[in-house]
Amino acid sequence: MIDSDAAIPSVQRKKQWLSRLLPYINRAESQQEIVIEGQLARMVGLTLEAVGCRAAIGSLCKIESKAGSYIEAEVVGFSGERIFLMPTGNPHVLEPGCRVIPLGKNSLIKVGFGLLGCVLDGSGKALDKKGALD
Repeated sequence: MIDSDAAIPSVQRKKQWLSRLLPYINRAESQQEIVIEGQLARMVGLTLEAVGCRAAIGSLCKIESKAGSYIEAEVVGFSGERIFLMPTGNPHVLEPGCRVIPLGKNSLIKVGFGLLGCVLDGSGKALDKKGALD
């Protein structure tokens, strides 16, 4: 016959182990997409060339400068293992070796009568200081 007092510590131990393992179980069950980063290889005019990562035409990437600031860019082409990007921000802080991080999304903007007469930058933000866009 099993002593009921001896069974209690083993149940408590089991609960203790499960509570310690729970964060790891949750992490293993959550499906986090692995993002393969590349690096900036060349810049000719406003065309940036990145190697080491893959992204579809029209998708967005974030480029981290050596100083830690970020610039957004859109994929406009590819050749072999290189992708070509056009920056939507000021590229003056970029240099070879900057990190290129694919964001996995495209830039979309809703259009309508609220945009008539508005001036937008490459990322769709208003430049004319007329207030929020409808």
